[in-house]
Amino acid sequence: RERGAGLALLLQALGEPRPPPQLGPLLCNLSQLPEGRRGLLDRSRCSVQRLLPFTQYKDSAVHRRGVVGALRNCCFEHGE
Repeated sequence: RERGAGLALLLQALGEPRPPPQLGPLLCNLSQLPEGRRGLLDRSRCSVQRLLPFTQYKDSAVHRRGVVGALRNCCFEHGE
């Protein structure tokens, strides 16, 4: 399996009309790992741009909290 393919599927699920409720917390948990943060910060995927609208997602506080947590965790990734 291609490395990072799972993250691409998760980000694709964000584009669904009603994303799964566990998606935000899952992304938050994955972003605690250096590999997860690097995947989210990969410029070729435009992940941060996909996550930003969910910081104001009115349909679910769970999504909002999870995405905000993921973005916060990405702030701890440093370039080498």
